[in-house]
Amino acid sequence: MAETFANNPDDTGPARVLEERSLYRGNWSEMVEFSYVDDENKVQTWEGLHRKHRAEAVIIIALMKPSGRYILIRQFRPPTNSYLLEFPAGLVDPGESLETTAIRELYEETGYRGKVEKLSPKLYSSPGILSETVSFVELMVDENRDENQQPTAQNEPGEFITVFLKQPDDISKFFIQEMMQGVKFDVKLFTYFMAQGLLPDFCTKPSI
Repeated sequence: MAETFANNPDDTGPARVLEERSLYRGNWSEMVEFSYVDDENKVQTWEGLHRKHRAEAVIIIALMKPSGRYILIRQFRPPTNSYLLEFPAGLVDPGESLETTAIRELYEETGYRGKVEKLSPKLYSSPGILSETVSFVELMVDENRDENQQPTAQNEPGEFITVFLKQPDDISKFFIQEMMQGVKFDVKLFTYFMAQGLLPDFCTKPSI
């Protein structure tokens, strides 16, 4: 079934989607074919993916106070055939706010209760294939509260998550240890710590 889009070009250029046609719909995602006009006003086609319900996602940067430790997770990701080190994250349920999702997902994946402090704009992590938007949500986790003394994760059936608490100064060494075990890294996690200068051992100079 094709969905037609209104012609609403803006000042950035004439490119726009004309319609999309569903190619395949699974349990969690939908593959579609886009018909669109490019910058030369030529009609082109492109394949892409939507999440179920066109869901948005949150990436949770949870910082524990007063220790300053970050909450990180590791889990198996079938599309990569690897265990990945990530920030806690999750999809926004219909009718749910980004803040509520972040609090809920942190609790479900790690058992910790946090308070939202900052929220980023909606961003795209893989716009060449995926329409999903992601927002970074910074949470403060008061580790002195009773509810955070012995947290118990509420993982969904089939979800197996390992939780790590790491000081900023331990991040580089920890990443090296994980890499030596064959663990891969989510780009959002890696970029966040690289931008803070916490991964000097991973940044090499080009050979030419």
